[in-house]
Amino acid sequence: MIEVILILILWAFLCMLMVLMAAYLSLNGYAAATKSFVSKEEDLPMVSVLVPARNEEALIALCLEALLLVDYPKAKLQILVGNDGSSDSTENIVADYVTKYSHIHLINIQEQLGTARAKGNVLANLMRLVQAEYVFVTDADIQVNSNWIKQLLPNLAQHQMAMVSGTTLVKGTTLFHRWQSLEWFLGTGYIAAFDALGIATTAVGNNMAFTKTAYYATGGYENMPFSVTEDFQLYAAIRALGLNTKNESHPDSVNISAAQHTIRNFLHQRKRWLIGARDLPWYWSIIFGLQALFFPCIIALCVVHLELALKIWVFKIVLQQLFLFIMQRRLKQQTDLFAQLSFEAYSLWSATAMVLFYLSPTKMIWKERKY
Repeated sequence: MIEVILILILWAFLCMLMVLMAAYLSLNGYAAATKSFVSKEEDLPMVSVLVPARNEEALIALCLEALLLVDYPKAKLQILVGNDGSSDSTENIVADYVTKYSHIHLINIQEQLGTARAKGNVLANLMRLVQAEYVFVTDADIQVNSNWIKQLLPNLAQHQMAMVSGTTLVKGTTLFHRWQSLEWFLGTGYIAAFDALGIATTAVGNNMAFTKTAYYATGGYENMPFSVTEDFQLYAAIRALGLNTKNESHPDSVNISAAQHTIRNFLHQRKRWLIGARDLPWYWSIIFGLQALFFPCIIALCVVHLELALKIWVFKIVLQQLFLFIMQRRLKQQTDLFAQLSFEAYSLWSATAMVLFYLSPTKMIWKERKY
């Protein structure tokens, strides 16, 4: 009886993986459709880009340099950097850019608005200074794609979406960084696939855009309960209004994030995600449950039926590798063969460490604040 239950759980996960892969293959997207709703570049609408920053001296310059390379008229672009009480040289670095580029603005966040806190409070403050109807959000550790705005904008301006989210991938030099990259591949792939199935997921907070009208229709962050996953919070509020959203999976929507360099930071990041996942719809409990149960069930099955367990495990690895290959081809990213071949061992360690750290009494640290 136990063996049957284990097999049913494992196959339920594998079936979910196959459905998601098929859904991802069905994605069409709006590929570089900017020219279809404007005939001349001077007809492009005003766009505001929000960049929350707290103690980002190591990465903020790379973020701003990438934003300066974005293919969009500078006269139609407003970049607002919100300095959230940084104790390092973040403010001075941004100030240097402000003196050189008139469309970059530094705002030192000093006021807490309503119930907003942390990044949500930074965004709430910045929204009060937004000049455009179309608002883009990224993080200070992100290097945006030069076509980022022109890829996401048609979803808002032409296809009547209230919010659209692109694909964020992690890049780094060590094997630990490269494993994280593969994990982000799968995570963003699942989000896009669920979107194709019509299942509400979330937005990617370092790679999203929305209309100012939709934002204020929700009441803004100052009128929402605090959440450590402010991207999902806003996404859920917009969906609750019956407005349309989209998760984009296109090479021009790919932004690059810095990897977590230490296991400590990695675990705190994952604990924040799991805390935020508490607010997800009920069906996500089933999805996450199947994913979390795979390794305990496959190990238990190894004890009672080793040959069958190994066959199922190999099948899962093959499906996972195929999904990664499909995503890499679609997003025009290189295949990292060694990282992929060793990824399953990392996944087993990551899943175990993440659950244990989440259940531990250790407070979650986010941007040097404890929660």
